[in-house]
Amino acid sequence: MTNQDKSITASSNLVSEAYNVSYGDKTLSGIITAPENYKDGHFPTIVLSHGFNNTYEQFEDYAQHLASLGYVVYRFDFYGGSLQSKSGGQDMLDMSVVTELEDLTQVVSHLSKEAYIDPENISLAGASQGGVVSSLYASRNPAKVKKLLLIFPAYVLFDDVRETAESYGDSLPDVIIHRNARLGSRYLTDALAIDWKEEAGKIKAKTLIVHGTDDNVVPYRYAQEAVELIPNAELVTVQGGGHWISDDFNQVAYPAIDAFLKED
Repeated sequence: MTNQDKSITASSNLVSEAYNVSYGDKTLSGIITAPENYKDGHFPTIVLSHGFNNTYEQFEDYAQHLASLGYVVYRFDFYGGSLQSKSGGQDMLDMSVVTELEDLTQVVSHLSKEAYIDPENISLAGASQGGVVSSLYASRNPAKVKKLLLIFPAYVLFDDVRETAESYGDSLPDVIIHRNARLGSRYLTDALAIDWKEEAGKIKAKTLIVHGTDDNVVPYRYAQEAVELIPNAELVTVQGGGHWISDDFNQVAYPAIDAFLKED
């Protein structure tokens, strides 16, 4: 694949290499998975964003699958994204969708400057809260996102933070309990300042949402609402699917994703 050839060619020979992104006082730890010759070409790219209190290991199988289709795939740990984050901030007290959006913004910016990345063909994929963060990036940077791939995106988050904030009354403590995790109050205040419905309407990228009907963390109705809010979105339903990536989930998700990525 030459620098001028932007087509996608499947590959069975893959490599995985560490790739970190530094900005300010942060260093985001991540991994590139790609066809073994990726540094000799100019490849379409997919950036994977993990969910709440999770790590990039959530996307190990997805990285391999997408790279086998001919993509450079990058997954990374958000700063403060979990107690096990390899990027720091393991206490999760300075993490919110806004801080994770800044992490993702820096990741896309850094990758776009690499010679082997086609900056006009960068797609985003995210699971749960990572789907929310990817959606916000696509909303605010419409010209920079080719496609948006969302696995049970946690749009319930905006209702959840409102309910949690109301439960604390007039003054939020510095540390709050939300979704069984200790978080800083900015997790709530940052999300409360976002008008999700307005953001959704600004997304220009073709969007695929894969969501299970038995998701008890992010009810299926949030995906149904999202495909009405996002202008160019489609919903693939996993009957009986929950809020986790399983073999049964992927039996539905993989064919849908493959077809979605092949579309113009």
